[in-house]
Amino acid sequence: MSDASMPPEPAHDLPAAESLAIWLEACRAAGCPERTPAEVVPLNRAVGRVTAEPVLARRSSPAYDAAAMDGIAVHAAQATAGAVLTDFVVVDTGDPMPTGYDAVVMREDVTFVDDKAEVGKAAEPGKHVRPVGEDVREGETLLPAGLRLQPWDVAAAAAAGHENLTVHQAPRVAIVPTGDEIRPLGSRLEPGDILDTNSLMLAAQAEELGCRTRILDIVPDEPPQLLAAMRDAAATSDLVLFIAGSSKGRGDHTADVVAAAGALAVHGVAVRPGHPVVLGVAGRTPVLGAPGYPVSAALTFEVFAAPMIAALMNTAPPRRAVVEARLATGLNSTESSEDWIRVQLSSDGDDLVATPLTRRAGVLTSLVRADGIVVLPAGTPGPGAGDRVPVRLLRT
Repeated sequence: MSDASMPPEPAHDLPAAESLAIWLEACRAAGCPERTPAEVVPLNRAVGRVTAEPVLARRSSPAYDAAAMDGIAVHAAQATAGAVLTDFVVVDTGDPMPTGYDAVVMREDVTFVDDKAEVGKAAEPGKHVRPVGEDVREGETLLPAGLRLQPWDVAAAAAAGHENLTVHQAPRVAIVPTGDEIRPLGSRLEPGDILDTNSLMLAAQAEELGCRTRILDIVPDEPPQLLAAMRDAAATSDLVLFIAGSSKGRGDHTADVVAAAGALAVHGVAVRPGHPVVLGVAGRTPVLGAPGYPVSAALTFEVFAAPMIAALMNTAPPRRAVVEARLATGLNSTESSEDWIRVQLSSDGDDLVATPLTRRAGVLTSLVRADGIVVLPAGTPGPGAGDRVPVRLLRT
C-alpha cells in the first residue's frame, strides 16, 4: 500500500480542546450531519428542546393598554392628592383601560364616598398602566434560534400567540457496552464479572441534555462482532458511545474497529481521568469510545460528548456554575495531562473549603461524594494548601 493511500495517524495526547476540534473536523470531512432536523412540537412538550429558528411574536403582550392594579382609572391631570373625583372608572388588574383614561390609582389609595372617589396619592400619566406591547410587540423576536427552552420561554411564546414551536429533533444516542466480563444489570456475578453500570450512567447523562437514547446488547471482545455492532448503531444514530476497549490491552479493539468503520481521529488525550478515549467516525456518524473506568467514562462524556450533542442542536453545552474555594490540601499537577480532580466542599465561616478526593478512575463513589471539580492545566505548578481555586460545581 502506498503512503498516499494510508489513513492518517490519529492524534494523541493533545489537550481536550484540540482533541475535540480534531474530532469535529473529522466529522465534517466524513459528511456527518451538522445539525439534527427540525420538527414542530406543542408548547407542553417544548421545555428542554432547542429552537431551530427565531420565534417571532404573533401578537403583542399585552395586546391593549391594561390596568396593572385594582383601583380606579382616572385622568392623571385631575387626580391630584386629596382630589375628589366624579369622573373615574373602577378597574381590576388586567382590565382594558377605558378610552381617554391614562392612569390608575390603587384601591388602597382611594376612599369612596357615595358616588365620589377621594384620591390619597397623586397619579401621573401611565401610572399603574401596562401599555400595549410592554412585554413583547407583534413581529419582535421573542426567542432566538439555538435557545434551550425553559418553562418561562414557552409561557412567553404562548402569550405571544404560539401554540407550537419549531425545534431541533432530539439527537439519537446509541450506547454500546462491550467486554467479555460485562454483565447486564440484575445478573448474578461471578469473580471477574462487572455489572454494566456505565450504560445506565451515560444514557442518563445524554437524556439530561435532551437526547433519545438506546442501550444495545453487550458485545464481546471479538473484532468482527464489535465492528458489526458499531455499524448497526451508527446507521440509526446521531452519536454512538462505545464503552470500554479504548486502551491498548489484549481485549481493547475500539480504536481498530473505529478505523475499520470509518475514520479514527483521536486515540488518547491529555486529560486524566479519561486519557485512553477514542474519537472517530463510523460511516457518517460520530463515535466516542469511552474508557471502561466509570469516572473516566462520565468525565469523557462531559468533555467530548456534551459539546458534540450541543453542536447537533446548534446550541452551547450547559455551563457549570463556578465558585471559589480554599484548598484543604495541596495538589500535585501532572506534567503531561490536564487533571480533573473531584473535591468535596464544606463551609468555614463565610469561606468555602475544597477537600480533594481520590483520583482513581475506578472509584465511582468519588463522583457520588464530590460537590465539584478542580481542573489543573498540564505542566503548571500544583496549588498548595490554602490556595484559592475555581471549582466547577457538580451539584447545585
